[in-house]
Amino acid sequence: MKTLDLSKSVAELVRQYPELKEVMAGIGFHEILNPMALKMMGSIMTIPRGAVVKGIPIEKIRADLEEAGFTVVGGEQEERQVRLREYVGRLTAGEDLESVRADFVKHFEHVAAEEIADAEQSLIKGGVPVKDVQRLCDVHSALFHGKMGSGKKVVDTHEQAAEALKNMEGKDLPKGHPLNLLKRENEAMCAHLDKLQEEMDGAGDAQAILSLVRALNGVRSHYAKKEELLMPRLYDYGVTGPSQVMWGVDDEIKREVGVITKSLTENTENYPLFKGRLTQVMQRIREMVFKEEKILFPLTMRYFTEADWLEVYRDIFEIGVAFMEIGDLPRWERAEAWIRTQYIPPAILEGKVRMDTGELTVRQLQGILKLLDVDITFIDKDDIVRYFINEGHVFTRPFSCIGREVYNCHPPEIIPVVRQMILDFKAKKRDRMEVWRRIMGRPIGVRYLAVYDDAGEYVGTVEFVQDFQKALDKFGRKQ
Repeated sequence: MKTLDLSKSVAELVRQYPELKEVMAGIGFHEILNPMALKMMGSIMTIPRGAVVKGIPIEKIRADLEEAGFTVVGGEQEERQVRLREYVGRLTAGEDLESVRADFVKHFEHVAAEEIADAEQSLIKGGVPVKDVQRLCDVHSALFHGKMGSGKKVVDTHEQAAEALKNMEGKDLPKGHPLNLLKRENEAMCAHLDKLQEEMDGAGDAQAILSLVRALNGVRSHYAKKEELLMPRLYDYGVTGPSQVMWGVDDEIKREVGVITKSLTENTENYPLFKGRLTQVMQRIREMVFKEEKILFPLTMRYFTEADWLEVYRDIFEIGVAFMEIGDLPRWERAEAWIRTQYIPPAILEGKVRMDTGELTVRQLQGILKLLDVDITFIDKDDIVRYFINEGHVFTRPFSCIGREVYNCHPPEIIPVVRQMILDFKAKKRDRMEVWRRIMGRPIGVRYLAVYDDAGEYVGTVEFVQDFQKALDKFGRKQ
């Protein structure tokens, strides 16, 4: 029996079965007859990958090979990754999303979500831009809810998500565990979406819709807990693909909700113009619920230790709760006991920090810094986050970011900008960068300053984040 393993390279298969050259040439792979092409490209090319390059359906290739007397095995996972790469290319080229979705459902309907996530990570490692892979997120969601153009019912989002979390790794989560809290937040978020949809389908009162849309910005807090507490830890375990893709989609959702909120706040009569966009972003939020509970949460259960979860719990309430009251949430007794052991000994607090212009105890210095209406973060010369204080309450910073590389604390699309800025600081090409943005309608200034010692050596980078709304109000200016 002649068995062809499609996970092997074409060159390897030809060495095993020389007669394969003629068969493949007859299918459409004429280059295989060129010894140089076979040696160079055949050593890295597989048949599934070649099928995409040549535009020949893999099903036809399998049938022709079997007709020629071969038993075809393997290559299924690589074939799926090749198909995903093809879908990314089609979307990037401008093909209609629905046509790509139709092919996706056809070939991936019975594939586990985690396998698709693994494939996405492989695409990123293989050089496909994260932003392009993010586009698969919308395609991927076709498997999980709604109706395709054919009218075929796909899996219900929330029911499947709830079941996925309940059965995660067969483990019982303690009361108040971070994943239980995040699940409850998802349930509250879905209930809020139901209420908004009911208002849109009913009376459609613009003021009521505006109020509900404003509250929908609570997704920022929910996504912050993923992005600050879960995703960076997965990076530490080498699991980057799903987090990178989700983070990018989260940012798109937050921006869209912000745009809609701003437009309706300025004039509620804009609602008819934004109804379609609002419907779409609500759908994307529901899709993300499934992806969190079907992909992200099980991944954290697989990799996180109890020590990881204790630290996540410590930070989760600091970031804030969305769509429900913090007092209604249960507490994890094991984590609460651990938190009580985490304190700074009084002797350290009373220790003195001596500077050129005087000295302060650590307690005094802490008290002064807490009076500053600004968020401060310090990154050392090795690009590690060493200190933060969030008295400006603009951006959240969990304790777990301390000791972590700064690049793992930013969305994927921002990382190249941050990396280049720090490289410029180190090379003294510049010593500051300022970014001015409106966040939730408020004017926010972000300043990055290079820190050098008396000898001119780079010590690190300090970030100042400040809300300037009070200053504008004080001077009677509107911007």
